[in-house]
Amino acid sequence: MEQITAMKIKGVTFTDFRNHKAPQSYTFGDISYITGHNGTGKTTMAHGICYALYGVSYYGEQKIERLMNEKATGTQVQLDFTDQNGTTHTLIRNRSGDKTALLLDGYTVRQGDIDRIFCDKETFLSMFNPTYLTERLGEKGRPLILKYLQPVSANAVLEQMSETYREYLDGIDLNTFPPEAKLKEFRGAVRQAEEQEAYLQGNIDSFEEASRTAEQKLSELYADKAAIEKKRKVLSDKQFEGIEVEDLSIQRNMLLEKLSSVPKGENPKVTQLQEKIEELRHKPYVSKYTQAMAENAAEVKNLSERYKALVNRVKGLRPGAQCPACLMRITEQNLPEVRNRMLAELKSLAEQGKERVAQGKELAGMDYQSKTVFEQFKADDLKKLYEELKGLKTEAAGKTDGEELRAALDKVEELQKYGNLDEDEYTELNCLSAELAGIEAQIQAVQDMCDERKLEDAYAQQEVCKGQILKYKNVISALGEFICKRTEIAVSSLQMPNVKIKLFDVVRSTGEVINVFKFTYKGRDYSTLSLSEKTLAGIEITAMIRKITGIDCPICVDNTESIAAFNSVSMPSQTLLLRFVKGQPLTVQSRNRAAETGPAMRELKKAG
Repeated sequence: MEQITAMKIKGVTFTDFRNHKAPQSYTFGDISYITGHNGTGKTTMAHGICYALYGVSYYGEQKIERLMNEKATGTQVQLDFTDQNGTTHTLIRNRSGDKTALLLDGYTVRQGDIDRIFCDKETFLSMFNPTYLTERLGEKGRPLILKYLQPVSANAVLEQMSETYREYLDGIDLNTFPPEAKLKEFRGAVRQAEEQEAYLQGNIDSFEEASRTAEQKLSELYADKAAIEKKRKVLSDKQFEGIEVEDLSIQRNMLLEKLSSVPKGENPKVTQLQEKIEELRHKPYVSKYTQAMAENAAEVKNLSERYKALVNRVKGLRPGAQCPACLMRITEQNLPEVRNRMLAELKSLAEQGKERVAQGKELAGMDYQSKTVFEQFKADDLKKLYEELKGLKTEAAGKTDGEELRAALDKVEELQKYGNLDEDEYTELNCLSAELAGIEAQIQAVQDMCDERKLEDAYAQQEVCKGQILKYKNVISALGEFICKRTEIAVSSLQMPNVKIKLFDVVRSTGEVINVFKFTYKGRDYSTLSLSEKTLAGIEITAMIRKITGIDCPICVDNTESIAAFNSVSMPSQTLLLRFVKGQPLTVQSRNRAAETGPAMRELKKAG
């Protein structure tokens, strides 16, 4: 069936519908006046038309029990209408029990067929009932309006923008990607660039602070380094003074070679004891503090990273930002309070770090003591085993030679390790070496912080960030203008004499475009209007919907007794006017526009 783009209702027949029991028919013209006292059935006409088409009431309700005659088990409404070609159609909706049948021109159809041939329920009711879109649909009316708006091409929008804005948007594909998505993308890019700039500023501040204190710090570190090197040199010179280290290495290799060629004794006790000695000699030290020291080192690293990150956040504090701890917005008034809290946290982190470093030193000392005890016990056990081995009597010729070779090997290895130092001196030498390495690392760190090239590089990167931020913000401004201009073009078809509709709004603080659905009538918010003003506003809205849908749909205006005069607005081909007349029975009077009879036209003007 051809698409229906215009509807004119010729008549309606009710059976068991509302206050109609027996079949009752009514005829309508271009302008129909439906008058009567309350409860006589004026609104029943509107309900019947909506029920026949969509199975709902004039207000969009689907509660059939409110539409059926209370004494009936079913109901039927027949709607006769003509289309844009003047062809007459008959639509019958019949409900019996819980089953509903729908016939169009004698053929069974489904509700989806009516929606496809004419329009959907929400669209029809928004044109037929002047207050349906604003009073009933509410926010759901916004997508209905947008559904019928013609899409606006990016090129059409750009043509109406300034040259500067067009340059900002050059290279951005706004035909493929929604400008709202691009706006979100560039806002994220601005945040990242600002965070990078704040990070670089923190580095710059650190570089500059380090430069101011570097000379004194380096002087102190070099003095400490010289003192430690002096102590270390004394022990280092003593360690191998008069000892040929290379000769010791040669001797050790020769002893190992000889020892490997000594035949094994056949005495099982000797063999067992020798294996036990070898196992003990190669037994490694296993620290019971390894995990604790690793955990402590990890905590020190964690505290250090948190300290550095907090320092950068403190440096980046400024009005308008958000406190990373409590998420409150920072202002000029609360900025000192937020900074003081963060500085207190810095102090706490520093104290925790000192405690952890002290614990690390304590663990290292305990580990050293444990290792010393282990080595001492190991040496004592080896001595006892060697004495036991020596005491074993054997006739094996190679046995004595093997013991002597092992004793000589132990002596050479001890010399290689300690040289002329005793165990305390050897430990002190290792501690001084470790301390010296730490000071050298500090010196290198201070020198790195004072590197002018790094400072210049940080400044250069910061300028790049500032340029990116400016560029991104220009694009954001242009995108906001693009969205506003696109909205302006899109809703140009929605302009009405007295009613203004707003589908989009811009948040001034962020430039973000948000969805809204607001109406004003003669500059006043819709919610503040009187009943008559809401009706008059609704009549303009129905005209706008007919315009954007291209459908000439009848309009049914209730409570016309409250309206002094209609606004100058385009009306559809058919108008139903419902009016309360005290004490009068239900009356339907119809006139066609061609018959401009005096009384009829005066009545329309009076009702309208």
